Formats: sequence, structure tokens, C-alpha cells
Amino acid sequence: MIKLNGLSGGYTQPPTVNGLDLEINKGEFFTLLGPNGSGKTTLFKLITGQLPISEGEVYIDGKNLATLSNIEKAKLMAVLTQENKVAFDYTVEEIVSLGRYPHQKGIFKNLTKKDLAVIEEVMELTNISDFRKTPFRRMSGGEKQRVLLAKALAQEPEILLLDEPTNHLDIKHIFQMLDLLKKRQENFDLTVFAILHDLNIASLYADRIAFLHNGSILEVGDVGILRKEDKLKMVYDVELKSRAHPTLPKPQLIMTPDYSVSRTMDFSKSYRIKQTEEYIHVEFNQHLRTISNGVIGEGIQWLKHFCNFHVSKDYNSSEPKEDLQSWMTKHSIPPEQAVGMMTAVELEDAVFLEEEIEGIPMMAVVTAGTGNAVDITNELNRGVIQTVGTINIFLFINAHFSDGALVNGIISATEAKVKALQDLKIKDIHSNTIATGTSTDAILLGLTQQGEKTPYAGSGTTVGKGIGQIVYRATKKAIKKYLHRVYEGNWRQ
Repeated sequence: MIKLNGLSGGYTQPPTVNGLDLEINKGEFFTLLGPNGSGKTTLFKLITGQLPISEGEVYIDGKNLATLSNIEKAKLMAVLTQENKVAFDYTVEEIVSLGRYPHQKGIFKNLTKKDLAVIEEVMELTNISDFRKTPFRRMSGGEKQRVLLAKALAQEPEILLLDEPTNHLDIKHIFQMLDLLKKRQENFDLTVFAILHDLNIASLYADRIAFLHNGSILEVGDVGILRKEDKLKMVYDVELKSRAHPTLPKPQLIMTPDYSVSRTMDFSKSYRIKQTEEYIHVEFNQHLRTISNGVIGEGIQWLKHFCNFHVSKDYNSSEPKEDLQSWMTKHSIPPEQAVGMMTAVELEDAVFLEEEIEGIPMMAVVTAGTGNAVDITNELNRGVIQTVGTINIFLFINAHFSDGALVNGIISATEAKVKALQDLKIKDIHSNTIATGTSTDAILLGLTQQGEKTPYAGSGTTVGKGIGQIVYRATKKAIKKYLHRVYEGNWRQ
């Protein structure tokens, strides 16, 4: 649809854009990325004919741009820029109607029924119908941008060029605009060529991306190129970390400032514990890097509140997350900064174990019940068991883990829990085989992120073995307390 052959041009010598070769396919959402001054807007002006081409050619739908009249260009292409100035004080409807000019015939260029229908449609699409008689100058920046988008869509172009079109929009209207354009692209085979500053927005909407660097194309590809942190560093000269979007197969970028946050702390004095019959609350002075499968706070996050709430063994709620949020709020604990778990175990039987293993301070908090103990390899079907049987583990470590080491740490802690169950001969009542856990186990690892980064925390590492030792001892002790209570003091190992 758009093809650039050795394109050069711009305001300066040597030219701002130099020798570009690029092809944009019909019906795709193509995004041009690069810092200010890299030549993005210059390239758009060369494509639309606003600037003269020094060398090379631009082809639009197989036709050389130089051979097209202004009307022919306007039928093929519409442009939406970050500027929203209009020279005359038109109403919204009058401005949108200007988009029909390339399609009007005759001397007087009167609007036809089709023109009016298109104008009505695009004003509805952009949510500006209620402003039709409003003078353009009285509108906010975001409203003006939606009017100009409607004008561009009224042209019924095959190609839509967007030069930073979302600069005046708030988050809600950014997504509304780009969602609209994405649907238009897919439903009408519209080709969208956009300049965007926001790399995360570009990742969400683009089919392909090009990096423009010092007037040249550095790389072209699908949004996966945003995972290339070295290329991002080269283009933007800042540290950017690429991470996966939580619900879409798209990368998202995290900016890393040059300044560093001081995380020096005395581990033993860095937290407070409150224990009641209703809940256990461990609060740290600073946020910890966490990995958890808690009801609240699951995944990898930065959190500072860690809660284990007691529930009845008959507790059966369809909204456990909402319940926990309510209970935390009641006790002035911010749910958005917390991991939350539940247990039917009596909280007075919780085990708190703080140790320093091979110079690494750790603290484990474990509550354990084994009424729901299962052998995960058992193929027998199990019904719902209403009994006390959850092992909840909090483990806090004064160390600096990579994300991979966090996963290693979870594996090491799980292995230790299984070993405790094995040594205590806890069995799955259905298969009579040694249990590997309970049906509702939960675990949390929290790291202070102090010191040198550790890439591994498996069983072959010092820290991994330390995790295994403290979790094994705390879990074994907590299970013994539970069994002692269940058997009214008559249980013996």
C-alpha cells in the first residue's frame, strides 16, 4: 500500500531522512517509533507531499506520489496530527463536513445524501454528535482531536496517517480512539500508519513496528522487537526493561531511572507482626519483591503487608477476594499492597521461625492443617472435603533475587514442604499414599532485594538449601501442632 524506495528529504543538509526503504502492507496497523528529532514527522510530510523529496520515490497503492493530484491524494490518504488548530471559527459539523471535499463534484461542491450519511456516521463513531453546533474554538484539546479524527474518517481514506494523535487525550479517550481505529482497520481493511511516543500503546495496537534512528530505519518487525532491550537502549538512550503483558501476548516496557532507591535495612527490625484469633499480619517497613499464589497479591509484585485470616472450616464463599479485601480494610490494611491468604487452622498454632542460614537472614511463618491432604499423583476422584486442611507458608529473605530465582525459591520451598509431609507420614485418605500437600496450599516468598543479585535459588545453591531447611522445620513444627490439637494431645510422631 505504501512503498518507499531510497527516500531522502527534509529541512537540512544532509537530509533529515536519508535513503529509507520501507513497505507497509494494505490493511495493517504500522507504527513508527523513535525519539524526537529522529525524522518521524519529516517522513510523514514527505509521504503526504508537504515537503519536497530530495531523492527516491514514494508509491501509494502502486502509484508514484509525484503523479497524483491533491484530490487524488486526499481520496487515498487522510492525516491526523497532534496539532488541532483551525484557522476559522467553524462549528464541529462544518469541520467534519470538510472531510467530504475530495468526494464532492461540481462547481458548488454541495453535500449529497451520502456525504451527510458519512458525516453522521463518523460523528457517532467519535462521540461528538452532541457537539455538532458547537464552535470548534470552545472545545477542549481532547474534544478537538476527536473532531479532527471524525474529519479524517469522513474522507473514507484507504490510508490513515497519524502523527502523535493522542497527545491531547486522557487515558480513556486514547483507548477509545485507538480501539475505534483498530476496528476500522480490521473491518474496512484500513491501512494505519502511526507515529506514537508511547511504546506500550504501540505494542498493544501495532501489527508491525519500525525504529527510526537518526533518519534511518534501524529495524522493522512485529511487536516482538520491543523485547530487544539493547535496541531500545540504542534508540532511546535509556534503560528499558521488557516484560510480558498479563493478559495479551504483547511486551510492555518498564522505565528504569538512573537514581537508585536505598534499601539498607536491619532485617530483624524491618517488620512488625500482629497476631490475633482473627488474623496474622506481617508488615514490613519497605516493599518486598514477592511471588505468591495468595488469594490477594498473586503473581510477582512489590508488596509490604502479608496477611493470613482465620475462617470457619465451613467457609464457602464465591467471592473470597472480596471477603479478604473487606476484612483488610476493616483493620486498616491496604489490600492493593498486600498478600492475603485464608486458613481454618487455629492461628495460635502458627509457627514463627527466624534464622540466619549461611549468613542469610530468613523468617518463616507457617500455619498447617492436613485434613485435606492429597497425593497429587493419585488418580482417584475426590469430592469437596469440608475440613481443616491448608498449609500456608510465608517466607521472608534478606537477599536480592532475580525473577528466575523467585521461581527457584518457590520450588525449593515446595520440595521442603513435601519432605516434611513425607517424614511425618501424612497420607491422602483416598489412596493411603504419602501426601504431597493439601488441596488449598498457599505460599509467599518476599525478598528485601538487598545485596548482590542472585540468579538461582534451587536445591544446588546455598540460599536454596537455606530455604529448604527453614521451610522444612517450620512446616513440620506447624503440622505437629495441628495434629496435637486434633488428637487432643494424644498424637505422637
